[in-house]
Amino acid sequence: MLKRIRVLLFILAAALVVSSCSGIVDPGSSGTGETNVVPSGKTDTSSDVLNDPENDSNETTDPFTLTPSDGAKDVEVSGSVYKITGSGEYIAAGKLENGQILVEAGDEDEVKITLKNASITNLGGAAISAKNADKVTVSAEKDTYNVITDGRTGDADAQSDSEENEDAAIYACCDLTIAGKGTLIVNGSFDNGIKTKDDLTVKNLTLKVTARSNALKGNDSVTIKSGEIKLISTSSDGVKTKNSGISEKGNQKGIVSIEGGHMDIYSACDGISAAYDVLVSESDTETVLNIFTADYSESTGTVSAGSELYLILPTTVYSKNSDYYAYFYNDSGDGTYAALTYETMVRSGRTSYYGLVTKYSGSYSKVIFLATGSGSEPDKDSATLKSSGESVNTAMNAYLVSGTSSLDGEWVQLSKNDNGSGKTAYSSKGIKAENKIEISGGTVTVKSMDDGIHANADTTLENGSKATGAISITGGSVTITAADDGMHADGELTISGGYVNVAQAHEGLEGNVVTVAGGETYVYGNDDGINACKGAVSTPMICIKGGYLEVRTPTGDTDGIDSNGSFEMTGGTVLVMGGASQGTMAGSVDVERSLTVTGGTIIAFGGVCETPESGSVNTYIGSGSFGEGDYVLSAKGGSEIMKFKVTGSYSTVWIASDNIALNGDYTMTNGTETVLSWTQTSQTVGSGGGGFNPGGFGPGGRR
Repeated sequence: MLKRIRVLLFILAAALVVSSCSGIVDPGSSGTGETNVVPSGKTDTSSDVLNDPENDSNETTDPFTLTPSDGAKDVEVSGSVYKITGSGEYIAAGKLENGQILVEAGDEDEVKITLKNASITNLGGAAISAKNADKVTVSAEKDTYNVITDGRTGDADAQSDSEENEDAAIYACCDLTIAGKGTLIVNGSFDNGIKTKDDLTVKNLTLKVTARSNALKGNDSVTIKSGEIKLISTSSDGVKTKNSGISEKGNQKGIVSIEGGHMDIYSACDGISAAYDVLVSESDTETVLNIFTADYSESTGTVSAGSELYLILPTTVYSKNSDYYAYFYNDSGDGTYAALTYETMVRSGRTSYYGLVTKYSGSYSKVIFLATGSGSEPDKDSATLKSSGESVNTAMNAYLVSGTSSLDGEWVQLSKNDNGSGKTAYSSKGIKAENKIEISGGTVTVKSMDDGIHANADTTLENGSKATGAISITGGSVTITAADDGMHADGELTISGGYVNVAQAHEGLEGNVVTVAGGETYVYGNDDGINACKGAVSTPMICIKGGYLEVRTPTGDTDGIDSNGSFEMTGGTVLVMGGASQGTMAGSVDVERSLTVTGGTIIAFGGVCETPESGSVNTYIGSGSFGEGDYVLSAKGGSEIMKFKVTGSYSTVWIASDNIALNGDYTMTNGTETVLSWTQTSQTVGSGGGGFNPGGFGPGGRR
């Protein structure tokens, strides 16, 4: 029986106080601080956050009115409920202390509610509720200050999730646009801030949303076009979509699209969580996106432990063709099934697990975990795999499966890991998508207690396609401080343009296939700088095709670049600083298969695990004392090959470049001091000391 397990998401420990997404934990002192690694010659790209637009002294005290504009139907008033039944514009002004604007218009009607110094609070539901219409726009008029508040109390999770729940301060069953050139403050301390069951669009206005659950939720999509937007989620996600199918109009659901404006997100869990894609671009206005999750967020809430329960599955047990359930029951025989959904990967050293999560209300004392065929109804009596059934250990919040022929295991405590990453025990990623993430413009800054940017590939989407788990950076500026991976793609992670700075991370860039084809990329990782791991696409691969890449890791059992498959370089410029001093199991560049360089220039300081194979460009391996300084690699009496800055001290280096010619003479200088000088008499010249294996590993070597 395992007594202690060290994994990325959990350790055996005493119970801890957690949030509704499973816990706010001490980020620790290793790998999670405010250290911002700014590349040489660069400035920190972190943007200033928005000023808080909320000011109670601006809130109106005038009597409330809701006035139809010319041609609009009269408003029906019943007590403190103001009902809109037709299309047109309606102007809301003054203070409504316990009431509601209710939209029940025709299926083809478009309704605009213009807020003109309005303050609306509802103690029994949504302050603005659009039950029926084609489209509804809530607009804050220029130079006005407006407040919308859901004043309900109690536990929103215990309420029904039906349409009648009105689970937001501004709630809609139709397409919803939040717009205008004024200021709108939305308070959703009961549940969501702004939610629609369809498409949500935000543009132009100054908007602050504070919510217990999601600040912005559009089940079908969320689009940010412009404006100054501050979002706070005290116990869930900042921006969220739910569906991933195809609409009746043929549009893909589940996309979060940031097209302009300045948006700051402070969230207890994920900053952005998309059921399909996240797209960040820059169109008519500048795009600035700042995301702060968990302990980096200025405001998070806590509830008692046990609100979420995790099932931890070995990769030998988990099947993408199965659905997983927990059957909660009592000795009396009554019980209920709860679906388990994939949350994140967990790892113990180089061993991976799948982490699945479900809600646990505490109403039942026992549980059986079971697996069924994909799409099948849960049935504990005919499950393909199941556990024996036992009491829920309320002091723990995770069940670790230890066998392969059943789901039997043991209870463990979900907490942060003790390997130095310090990530939260739940999903608190900066940007997360169930399919793909694309950044083509704008300035994006993420400070996350989990992965900074993460794309999944472990599900079949509602549209019938398999998730790609892809991340693509083609432009813009991205700066990431993360407790876990800076960027993680279950599939392909590609950087082909723009500026990327992973200023702090446990592993900087991680994907099944990692490609750098352009732009400027700077990576700092406490473990690996870049890691190609098993995933959704193919054999792990790191490909360098162009651009500039600089990778740093601390000394010790770390790899600057680590591929569990191959490494191929055909162009570009790479500088690696890190890895163990002796390259046996860790080093500057560590591969499991082949290492080839057929173009470009790479300089790798640190332990020498492998160097380029035959057929590659010429390579030099050197030993010496390489301290901090401004370095130049050049041909003697000839052209400069590469100029770079070294931060740290190293004793070995290898250099491969298509600018190194056979029988040529070359030098490397640090200021005025010559630290290397050699003649390239063969394809590979020099020696880095014991422990390295030029040309990769052959039969009998490490795998």
